[in-house]
Amino acid sequence: MKKIVSLITLASYLSLASRALAADTVVNACTGGQFHVLCDLQAGNFGGVVGSAIQLLFAVAVVVALFYLIYGGFRWLISTGDKSKVSEAREHIVAAIIGLVVIFLSYFIINIILGFFGVGNLSNINIPTVNLGS
Repeated sequence: MKKIVSLITLASYLSLASRALAADTVVNACTGGQFHVLCDLQAGNFGGVVGSAIQLLFAVAVVVALFYLIYGGFRWLISTGDKSKVSEAREHIVAAIIGLVVIFLSYFIINIILGFFGVGNLSNINIPTVNLGS
């Protein structure tokens, strides 16, 4: 009986939804926005996409490491003085700090290597092209 009442409630709710009346306008996704870089993807601007993807991965890694650090701190708080739980929480915290250090060092090392080879930096990688013809 509950399923029938739920189904009737859902159907009546969905029937009250208004219809979307779309105009005959064409939306151009390349005029601006967050992903406008992908619209004119060529060899000359492919480096910007790669650099943005790498920076996104670094940001995700930092967020994960910070959550792991918070998790270790929470485990320490709820350890209630048990030495084994405190040592496990300390290991979580140390691992998170080491992870953050590795993430930041790798970011700086990659920027130094890219600068050394004259490719640019992570925010603007200039991928060299080869001209095979005249």
